[in-house]
Amino acid sequence: MISYIQGKLVSKHPVTAVVETNMGMAFELGIPVSTFEALPDEGMSCLLYTHLHISQDDVRLFGFATKPEKELYQQLVRVSGVGPKIALSILSTLSIQTFVKAIENEETALLRRVPGIGLKSAQRLVIELKGRVAHLLDELPSTGKAMEGIAALEVETALESLGFNLRDIRRELSLLPADAKSMSSEQLIKEIIKRLYQKTK
Repeated sequence: MISYIQGKLVSKHPVTAVVETNMGMAFELGIPVSTFEALPDEGMSCLLYTHLHISQDDVRLFGFATKPEKELYQQLVRVSGVGPKIALSILSTLSIQTFVKAIENEETALLRRVPGIGLKSAQRLVIELKGRVAHLLDELPSTGKAMEGIAALEVETALESLGFNLRDIRRELSLLPADAKSMSSEQLIKEIIKRLYQKTK
């Protein structure tokens, strides 16, 4: 199994990249737009985490800028009716944080913004992935991952003192809908406790 490919970036386009290894072999990889935006200039060194897709009449290699991107892709293609094309479309349209929030909060309307995703597909994604992708938020850079401000700090401090895990607290804060920013610290604490207890059932 090919875990990743490291070498010189020969060429890049929004949906493909060619990487030449030190052994002189050049690999063409399918990539999402999010990975394209993270790639260095052509001629520079790069590393892409890879997934080898094998079907009855097709063998393709896909590359991803980060491990969470690769893992989300692998989770997506396991969903019934979701192939490589739709999985790349999801990664190209929605950030990992936005996608995970949509799944955990059952926001099918947001999922339907992805080209190729209809109502039934969005509902299937929620049913099959809810509770299985939230951990990806823990692997993202901390900047912009969770709600910011004094209220969030108060929530973290209060819930930590009650024995809750800080990582779990921050994950639930990052999954809150946008209108949660208007909630008071007390309301946020109650909401996060409710969410954390629901996860333990």
